[in-house]
Amino acid sequence: MKSISFTFLFLLSIFIQAQNSSDTDSLFSKSEDLLYQKPSESAKIAQFLFENSTQENDKIKSLLILTESNLIRGDYSTAIEKLFQAWELSSYSKNSKNKTKINSLINRICSKLGIDQRQLYLISDNLGKNDSAESYTQKVKDIEPYSSFLKSKNLFSEGNFNQSIEALNNLKPFNKIQDVQLREEIYILNARNYKEIKDWKQYQIHYNLQNALHDSVSILKENARILFITKINQKQDAILEMKSENQTRIMYVVVGIIFIVFTIGYLWNRKLNFRKNNFERLIKEKEEKIKLEAENKVQEGAGKIVIPDKTIHALLSKLEEFEQNEDYLDPSMSLNVLSENLNTNTKYLSEIINTHKNKNFHSYINELRVNYIIGKLRNNPVYLKYKVSHLAEEAGFSSHSLFSTVFKQVTGLSPAAYTKLITKDESK
Repeated sequence: MKSISFTFLFLLSIFIQAQNSSDTDSLFSKSEDLLYQKPSESAKIAQFLFENSTQENDKIKSLLILTESNLIRGDYSTAIEKLFQAWELSSYSKNSKNKTKINSLINRICSKLGIDQRQLYLISDNLGKNDSAESYTQKVKDIEPYSSFLKSKNLFSEGNFNQSIEALNNLKPFNKIQDVQLREEIYILNARNYKEIKDWKQYQIHYNLQNALHDSVSILKENARILFITKINQKQDAILEMKSENQTRIMYVVVGIIFIVFTIGYLWNRKLNFRKNNFERLIKEKEEKIKLEAENKVQEGAGKIVIPDKTIHALLSKLEEFEQNEDYLDPSMSLNVLSENLNTNTKYLSEIINTHKNKNFHSYINELRVNYIIGKLRNNPVYLKYKVSHLAEEAGFSSHSLFSTVFKQVTGLSPAAYTKLITKDESK
């Protein structure tokens, strides 16, 4: 409590000082400087600026920093909320820099969440581009933990695996690193280092850490993806509605001119025909919109991969055998592992699961695991007495929290609530 009060008073004193000097730029500079070094601290300053600034442009700038900070920390849903809040405020602003930054962040979110930008067909014809890899490296090369990671990466490429491990060890504990993407890359690099020096125990530890982080981030991304697409659709619906209203106004002006030129009777018939045509046009536009959205979804799911029918049938048959053999319970199961087991490549396997199972690989595996446990709970009363951690372990989940999250997504209930419901039904 004392630390929170101290932080608040510290920020307040700086803010008052900045206001007295008619310059809040120092606070913004501080927040931007901390963005990659300490993104949570950067967010605190940005949130403070947002709540205490009176200028619309400063509020937008604060929200954009908050968006980027949450993106770095993997809180994609909050980042989307902040971005759309900035977007709403910017509609009343003429600052072109804000629009460019918003477009750039939209582009980054689409890239991180795997969203085809063609779904944003009504939003913007010219989205801002992400920073290039070169400029990104230049931006963070002197900032910890990025500098140690880049040093370790260079050492690995030179074959100095032990030195690469030593450079990464300076960043421990890894779970304190706020940039989730960087943390996952560290786990991957460390696993590769230990694999090269044949330290299989450490290799397995870091491989499992990377897998667990990847699974949890995948769930966050899936939820954020749904939120983003929902908000984008709302925006595009509003644009369509506005266009429709403008077209209607124009048509009414035309009708007014016609009313002056022609007789009341002819005008009445004209209006009837106009309304009929307008109604048909709106229906056709709606149908075209639905068709276009459906095509976008198909394109997003299908990609550009063309798989021979014979290969599709063979892989679907192998997947059915994979499900019946309950091989999905293996905790180390991944897209790479399964594609090797089925003698295919990851692109074919991912495409077939997306198309024929209507879900991505992680959702497919996790749903099979949850359904396996559901069957055990319903058919074997002993399982009703097991702890959630035991159920998660038997299902092949890396953690019971991930198991609980996926279980609730599939059934709508937590494992404990589901077990209680089955027990209650049996007692009846």
